[in-house]
Amino acid sequence: MPGAPAPPSYDPSPPVGARPPRRVPLALATWALIVVVLGVIVVLLILKITQGADTVAGSLAGPAVAPAPAAVVDDATSVPAAVYDEVGAPGTSDTMPVVLSGQPVPTVGGLPAVVFVGGEFCPFCAAERWAVVTALARFGTFAHLGATSSAANQVFPKTATFTFDGTTFTSHYVALQLAEAYADAPSQTAPAGVARLDELTTLEANLLRRYGTETPGGAVLPFLDVANRLVATGAQIGFTPAVLSGTSMGAIAGALSDPTDPGTEAILGAANEITAAICQVTGQRPVTVCAAPGTRVGAARLGLG
Repeated sequence: MPGAPAPPSYDPSPPVGARPPRRVPLALATWALIVVVLGVIVVLLILKITQGADTVAGSLAGPAVAPAPAAVVDDATSVPAAVYDEVGAPGTSDTMPVVLSGQPVPTVGGLPAVVFVGGEFCPFCAAERWAVVTALARFGTFAHLGATSSAANQVFPKTATFTFDGTTFTSHYVALQLAEAYADAPSQTAPAGVARLDELTTLEANLLRRYGTETPGGAVLPFLDVANRLVATGAQIGFTPAVLSGTSMGAIAGALSDPTDPGTEAILGAANEITAAICQVTGQRPVTVCAAPGTRVGAARLGLG
């Protein structure tokens, strides 16, 4: 272009006596790029975790667990105290849990332990989880409660319920160990006819072996051990899944504010008994829960004083 200054000259050869510039090895550059990419992936994973996820990772043997609807979790974990009190403990005498005495209290992290072992296919497990959730929510906080239903080929088919596969619980009063030993549907390739999910911890396996009701096929599920003060296997939780059969998860949870609903009476009646057994090993804390009329009725029915 006329009038434009000439570009400065450039001599690509190094000055005489100067050390030639070092070249970055190709392999080093490649590794540097890989490190950068991995760093980006780690950042994205951290953001995903901190912002929450739509599903919770299940066990190695099963798919990701579908989360229970937030409204269902809220209804089940925030039942008004007055409803527990009005329900009391209406369970029938032929399906009572077993009350233990003189047994050592198992602990996890220094806290008395409650242990639940179930199977997602099992209708009595489906019913009992509602009582476990409503009772333990009075002592702590659940995270990652999943949604499932009992198997279609079982009695009381497809009973809507929570799954504890991937669930955690935090409390200042009690530790809760949860295991879903089997999945929710039959499997032609599984040795037991149902795919295995969670491996039992040493504590879970030992308590199940010692206090679980054995049959020719193994232990009866569900198995609930409340700090070796109360043990319930199978139907011993005190009510039948029939009161929940054919009802959606949302409807079961939504009715928990109605003490006259048959499902609510069954669930919260069992929850009051579980609560009373827990209070035996927490020093009757928290007082607002352990001194509640519904809890006292549960304790009286179990003969806990």
